[in-house]
Amino acid sequence: MLDILSRERLALCDRVSRRTAMSVGALGTLGVGLPQVLRAAHADTARQTAHAGSGFGRAKRVILLFMWGGPAHQDTWDLKPDGPPENRGEFRPIATNVPGIEICEHFPLIARQADKLALIRSVGQEDNNHSTGAHAGLTGRRHETRAENFAARDTDFPHYGSVLTALRPNTGGLPTFVSLPDIIATTAGVVTPGQFGGMLGHKYDPFTITDHPDELDFSISTLKLPGGLDVDRMRRRRTLLSRVDEAARLVERSAAAKSLDAFYERALDMVLSPEARRAFDMDAVPEEERWRYGWHTFGQSVLLARRLIEAGVRLVTVYWHREVKTIDSSWDTHSVNFTELKNRLMPSVDRPIAALLEDLQARGLLDETLVVWNSEFGRTPRINANAGRDHWGPCNTVVMAGGGVPGGQVFGASDERAAYPTRDKVTQDDIAATMYHLLGIPPETPVYDKTGRPHHVALGEPIWKLLRPAGSDPLQRVAGVQAVPRPAEAGHYERYKRDLGPFYHMLIERGRRFLCCALGRADGERDWKLTGWSEPVGDGRERHRVVGLEPATIRYEGHFYGHFNYGFIVLRLAEPRSLSDSTLTLGDRVLPVPEELSAAPPARLWQVPLAEGLIPATRTFELKVEAGGWPVTDIALVGDRILEHHLEHFGV
Repeated sequence: MLDILSRERLALCDRVSRRTAMSVGALGTLGVGLPQVLRAAHADTARQTAHAGSGFGRAKRVILLFMWGGPAHQDTWDLKPDGPPENRGEFRPIATNVPGIEICEHFPLIARQADKLALIRSVGQEDNNHSTGAHAGLTGRRHETRAENFAARDTDFPHYGSVLTALRPNTGGLPTFVSLPDIIATTAGVVTPGQFGGMLGHKYDPFTITDHPDELDFSISTLKLPGGLDVDRMRRRRTLLSRVDEAARLVERSAAAKSLDAFYERALDMVLSPEARRAFDMDAVPEEERWRYGWHTFGQSVLLARRLIEAGVRLVTVYWHREVKTIDSSWDTHSVNFTELKNRLMPSVDRPIAALLEDLQARGLLDETLVVWNSEFGRTPRINANAGRDHWGPCNTVVMAGGGVPGGQVFGASDERAAYPTRDKVTQDDIAATMYHLLGIPPETPVYDKTGRPHHVALGEPIWKLLRPAGSDPLQRVAGVQAVPRPAEAGHYERYKRDLGPFYHMLIERGRRFLCCALGRADGERDWKLTGWSEPVGDGRERHRVVGLEPATIRYEGHFYGHFNYGFIVLRLAEPRSLSDSTLTLGDRVLPVPEELSAAPPARLWQVPLAEGLIPATRTFELKVEAGGWPVTDIALVGDRILEHHLEHFGV
């Protein structure tokens, strides 16, 4: 029996699609008969066949890295070192392992993987909003509304993963689509559209993880068995529920209830699936491997994403996260763009992305795994008064690797300010069409909303020049090419590790916002004014300055933005000292020291909490230290307490 009303994409034995077959009756009244329909179907098949060598269907799985907030493309992937001074910023490009391709100096590890990357430097569309820009980047569709701070709706176009869930659902316990480690929302707390099933229904929503996998007690709460229940008892309970459900079918239930039933059924599948539980068991991962990805939220999320696609999940979205829900620690660098990028944001993606690409290739998975870097938009060419960059839709860079995309190439170009594409402009519609093409899904493939109306999965065109670049195969071009040595002083990661000391390096690897003065080191004191300190003492890891009989002060001379989540002042010493022997004054306020710290024995590292609201009330960061004879190596301002876990690993 032929069920032409089915919503599944049906291919008949003569390769006429269900959609084409249904067109016969509809077009017959217009004088278009079966021969014309068959000719149209043949032409469509011929067009797809012509591009079959362009990676069509090569990708079996996708890892989408969504950089929530909008990274500055001209400070990461598309630097303009010879552009106008007011635009180009302070970072310099470095060579990669592909001759002629350069990226930012603060991506030294990714630079070694450039032979796997395709940099699309000509992505542009006129949308400067986080909400609608994210919807476009997550679905490939422009939102009907151009606004900010409106919530996700059931009428939104579905996320890439939701489309895959509808067209190619997993069976046997593993979800098709997982997202982690947060549900992204604006600073106002409004959930961003494009993350869910939208018009397809809630049963196509992702399996969402909102626990951060870098936490030492990380677990997936939805995978925990209820107290006193084992897997066998859960299976018996499922059988009972199935019988109850059979009786419930006698009563018509709402579509929403049915959708939730399907969602909970998938959650129960996850609980009972040994493959899923093994993938989520981060405790089973060797510590060395976890540190390779960076032991912070994004790094461990990327590691977990790799484990999930290895287990059989088809699409995993890793969102950039906020440290605190109501304070912006995303890539939305309206203030202190360069400080945020070099100290926190770029190091936090450099290590895990490089490790991911290296591991996928070593495991033989890269050719069938599409990795995509995307975001809402780029950022303004001009640097604003707060040393930041603002939203900029007309130009951005999207990066792809694996899954049939030839690596070692740059597609498109932007002008000298990275303001507008000058060659081969594409949009998020074309990015979507390219992704679906690589997954073996033609852009005109329909998905059906809850009313039964069909919608093409993508409105753009696959970027054929990206998939079949002119000249020799890029994979052959880079074969055997030795990595180009990076300039000795160019690499942010190496320079900070060598010149700024282990504590500063630990703060960078920790992946959270901070300010730090590494005393006695030229680079570490570059943005600070020091008074009352001794000359630098010692060499190597414990280089320091000493507080004399008079108070010593440090004052941050860079652009200080006090509305970040700063909660602790941290002092690291070359020798143990008691905190009761000191007085710390921030601005004109003496900092109260908790009794448990005052009574503690001498130590080399102290973390003094700050009262809520104290930092935003200051216009700069100036700290006076009264502690005669204290040998201080580092003073830092951080958001939350540094865990012993990081201190021990980096020997500080």
